[in-house]
Amino acid sequence: MSASTRILIVDDEPTYREYLERFLKRDGLDVRTAETGSEAIELAREFAPDILLADWMLRCEMHGIEVGEALRAQRPEVRILLMTGFPTADLEAEAARVGIDGFLEKPFALEDLSRAIESALPN
Repeated sequence: MSASTRILIVDDEPTYREYLERFLKRDGLDVRTAETGSEAIELAREFAPDILLADWMLRCEMHGIEVGEALRAQRPEVRILLMTGFPTADLEAEAARVGIDGFLEKPFALEDLSRAIESALPN
């Protein structure tokens, strides 16, 4: 990972979102956050993230997979990591259809997040 790697976090839980942001910034990454899917999509237009780190179950008008689909329409090269506390076979099938680059099952260790980001980035 390099300092030029841009990560957009979308999670409707402010404490969790801020926790992830602090961790990733400590690693020197360029991080922005959003509370809702529409906020993330709007922010991505100017920020142009390399990676979207999205919670699957957002308490807003769309869920994380839909945010990922919208961002991929803007930037086909964006990598998508999905966080969920409720992994199911249906969710995994939907994620595979969309081309999600990785899953993080909540709660996860910060080291797992770093590994998922490394794995998602192109070589």
